[in-house]
Amino acid sequence: MFPGFGTLINASLILTGSFFGLKASRYIPQSLKDGAINAIGLFTLMLGIKLLYENKPETLKVFILILTGSALGHMVRLEESIHRFLKDRGGNSVKGFVTACILFTVGPMTLLGCILEGTKGDSTLILSKAVMDGFSSTILSSSLGRGVLFSAFFVLLFQGMLTGLAFYFGSFLSESSMSNALFVGGGLMILTGMKIFGLLEKVKVLNIFPSLVMSLFF
Repeated sequence: MFPGFGTLINASLILTGSFFGLKASRYIPQSLKDGAINAIGLFTLMLGIKLLYENKPETLKVFILILTGSALGHMVRLEESIHRFLKDRGGNSVKGFVTACILFTVGPMTLLGCILEGTKGDSTLILSKAVMDGFSSTILSSSLGRGVLFSAFFVLLFQGMLTGLAFYFGSFLSESSMSNALFVGGGLMILTGMKIFGLLEKVKVLNIFPSLVMSLFF
């Protein structure tokens, strides 16, 4: 298997799961959709808290990374651009895209899976994640709509970048960078969970996402 094979399967299963979720949405009672989205919101909050608790970051560096990454994301209006893109294609909200992107790319399975595939050609972990993401995308898309489907392309880009870097430069993530990234990711997951519950509506989580990318390299 070639480097990036697991990520390609991951993105394909998200596309497939989202397609089935969108088709099945009309047959699912609204009460069931509400229950599913509340469960996803709670799980996102719990996973975010777990990541914050388990990782010991370099506090000052994380503060600078979040400040810099957030400033960059707001300057280029990342979330606003995604919102316009999805509206042009019939999407009614960016919430599904942002929620799916955070859930599918933040966490140890993503980081470790991409590094293992890039350095050792072992796709086992990333393929396990792909199956879980496929099922999750079905539930998410039935509740949050078309934006979840487009998250597959974000996953392809983000995980492909990590795998490529690991392939060409070895295990480029230091232990401190991994802790910093997971800590930042935990914070992003908490913000996403709160937005799922209708809180912090004015907070543009995707504009803070560059902080996570930067924490991988600095």
